[in-house]
Amino acid sequence: MTAFKLAGIALLAVSAAVVLRAYRPEMALQLSVAACLFLLAYALSDIAAIRAAVDGVAGRFGLGAEQLKLVFKVIGISYVVQFAAEACRDAGESAIASKVELAGRVLIVAAALPALLAVLSLLSGLLQQAP
Repeated sequence: MTAFKLAGIALLAVSAAVVLRAYRPEMALQLSVAACLFLLAYALSDIAAIRAAVDGVAGRFGLGAEQLKLVFKVIGISYVVQFAAEACRDAGESAIASKVELAGRVLIVAAALPALLAVLSLLSGLLQQAP
C-alpha cells in the first residue's frame, strides 16, 4: 500500500510541475525538489525497521559494527548523491550532475578505503604464513 501512496504523490507532483512549468518554470523546479524531499523523508521513515533487520542478520553472522557502519555510509552517500544529481538534471544542469556523481564515487572509495586496506593487510599476513 505504501508503494501506491508514493506513486500517487509522485504523479500528483509531476502533474503539478508540468502545469506550473508553463507559467512559472522556477516554481516548478522548487515544487519538484520539495516533492522529492517529501518522498525521501516518507521512504526513510522505515529506516529503523531496516536497521533492526540488518543488525539481526549481522549478529547471526558475526559481523561487527564497523562493517555495518561502512555499508550504511556507502548506501547513504549513494542515495544523497543520486538525489542531488537528479535535482541538477531536472534543473537542466547535466554537467553539474555528472560532477556530483563523480564526487560521490570518490567519497565512496574514500569511505571504503580503510576496509580495503584491512583486507589487503589480512591477505598479506596469510601469504607470509604460507609454507
